[in-house]
Amino acid sequence: MDKNINVRQALRVFQKVLDLGTPNGETTTYKQLDATSGYDGYTIVLSDECVNLTIFFHNKFALKYTSKRALYAFLSKLEDIDRVRAVREDRGE
Repeated sequence: MDKNINVRQALRVFQKVLDLGTPNGETTTYKQLDATSGYDGYTIVLSDECVNLTIFFHNKFALKYTSKRALYAFLSKLEDIDRVRAVREDRGE
């Protein structure tokens, strides 16, 4: 099952969570999905209450989950957020 993680999709979702979510310290939350990144920016984490997906440099990843049901729900959440059209605010740059 771990081999079925779409890292590109997860990276898109990470950016959408940052763009559309609510920041809380080092974590940003959108639709019950938390996004954080390492101090160097090369490691990112997407997580909910039962699943933790860590993506490292060169698209390597680690996945921890409490049950297959939780994993399927997490993957469904990634798909749902990936379908959302992210609208960035114009910052006048």
